[in-house]
Amino acid sequence: MTTSSKQSTTHHQAVRRVLLVALGLHLLISAVKLGFGYYANIVSLQADGFHSLFDALSNIIGLVALGLAMQPPDPEHPYGHRKIEVAASLAIGVMILLGLIEVGRGVWRAAIGETEPAVTTVIYVVVIVSIAGSLLISWYERRAARKFDSMILESDAEHTLSDALAGLAVLGGMILVSAGFPAGDIVAALAVMAFIGMAAYRVLRTGMDVVVDAAPLDAEAICRVVEQIDEVKTCHYVRSRGMPGSVHLDLHVTLSPQMRLAEAGEVLLHIKDVLHQHFPALDDILIQIEPHKPKHYEDVPENLV
Repeated sequence: MTTSSKQSTTHHQAVRRVLLVALGLHLLISAVKLGFGYYANIVSLQADGFHSLFDALSNIIGLVALGLAMQPPDPEHPYGHRKIEVAASLAIGVMILLGLIEVGRGVWRAAIGETEPAVTTVIYVVVIVSIAGSLLISWYERRAARKFDSMILESDAEHTLSDALAGLAVLGGMILVSAGFPAGDIVAALAVMAFIGMAAYRVLRTGMDVVVDAAPLDAEAICRVVEQIDEVKTCHYVRSRGMPGSVHLDLHVTLSPQMRLAEAGEVLLHIKDVLHQHFPALDDILIQIEPHKPKHYEDVPENLV
């Protein structure tokens, strides 16, 4: 096993541990919110409980996807299986949208007067503790996501943060109910729906950027690094695609026409080493070498030359 493969395996195992910890905490927070939410007929707390439950379900999806993504490249999948993480992130986004539907049903029931909230000191404590728990989980996942370049953890941290913000809306609604404004619970539930919707948008947009091959690296930054190498005359037609921690890069460089092939090969390897040092997320680099000419013409899209 190569050093890169060992590091990738270690990262996946670390991400798996983070997801397992988050799963257990999300299930606990969800159970507490739903239990007290239905006991006290607080529709915003019920909605927030479903929000946390979908956090837990997204952890399960992430764990399954992570196991599949750890499989090494094979003849049918020469680029590996890491994009399964993208599919999992998109699935998480869909799960968040499903949570919106359930929250909307609860808001409707409260709006037509089927339930009447009963706010107590215990409920206040439950909400405050759940907010603190969600903030802690989000911070823990986001820190691990940056350390291990995990899209799954980044998506789940975003969802969990929205859970904490939704909890603040629930707390505000409870204060309004205690002050004699029962509709405050419905207002808070609508705020929770807004947070859920924003979380879904961010997660789905991030996943779709990978699906449609949005460039994760700045082409101009790539050229600046490459053109600092003495033997390189120009750098152009730079394209990148992929996801955090697994980026594929294509670029064209021109060298002196008098340069021997063996020497050009050494320059190519040097370019790759320099790029890997400056951009650690690079998994694969494909470089096309061309002879430098005073006027350079090439059959590539004009806006990418």
